[in-house]
Amino acid sequence: MQIERLIPIARELLVISLDDTTRELWLWEHAERVMHLAEMLAGLVQPESGGPDLTALAAAALFHDAGWVVEYQQGRWKPWQILSRPTTDVQRELGAALLQEHAGPLLPGVTVRLAADAIRQSGNRATRLLEARLVCDAEALDEVGTLYVLRQFRQYQAEGRPLQQLVSSWQRQKEYRYWDFRLRDGFRFEVTRALARQRLEAVDAFMTALARDLHGTDVRELQPGTAGIATPPSA
Repeated sequence: MQIERLIPIARELLVISLDDTTRELWLWEHAERVMHLAEMLAGLVQPESGGPDLTALAAAALFHDAGWVVEYQQGRWKPWQILSRPTTDVQRELGAALLQEHAGPLLPGVTVRLAADAIRQSGNRATRLLEARLVCDAEALDEVGTLYVLRQFRQYQAEGRPLQQLVSSWQRQKEYRYWDFRLRDGFRFEVTRALARQRLEAVDAFMTALARDLHGTDVRELQPGTAGIATPPSA
């Protein structure tokens, strides 16, 4: 496949060097997962007419967040801040430019242009470009589930927050129905929305277990005379 020639180039760009020996894989692994998710979703959705250009789809997925690298090299972000917030239109434009620069010599021009357009339009809810819609849903799916927990933990650790805040934040999101709105507005395809629901159920189970372990609830329940007494959360 033509995309196989582009994958090592994307990896070289998206793996961030922290020093002479340490490499940061967070952005690259995210891009690789989104590429595979987008390819698999392409076989599940039922487009109105025709299917996606799979090479353009894979290329767009690989480079859709590459703008973070440019801004990191400009000194705008610390490593742990990468992907800590939604990708902006400016970052998507930077990613499209990187794709055109590096994929231009390897892929047909029409494929490169389609992939670049998919990156630019992946943040547009009204887009009808199938490749853009698939990249969007693949990224949204990667941002929920247990990977959401890892992303939050990474940020909270860097900011010096206690673990209890991870649980408390999740509980508040449930109370305010944040994820209901995210499921409704963040996905283009019902099959992806259903998968996201399943992943969120796994997160809820994990957060319940984390709260138990943080508070020692399972041990407390075995102690005589303490049944039903809740442990107050730490600040």
